[in-house]
Amino acid sequence: MTRAPFLITALNAAHDRSQFNSGSSALDRYLREQTTQDRRRKVAACFVALDEDLRIAGYYSLSTASVPLPDLPVEIQHK
Repeated sequence: MTRAPFLITALNAAHDRSQFNSGSSALDRYLREQTTQDRRRKVAACFVALDEDLRIAGYYSLSTASVPLPDLPVEIQHK
């Protein structure tokens, strides 16, 4: 049986995001700087594809809706 090329798992603090390079500075910045805040605010969930060395090879983010940040309740805007 062949091993799957990637392990898909929820992003967590143990994953090293600093070396990820998608070729898009906006996408790289989102992974490094925004995903933790989005998860804490419960507006999105981020999942990563890990290679055989457990390095991030890619990621995707899921959200059931889109809400502009200023429209979020004040109590969760600054968490």
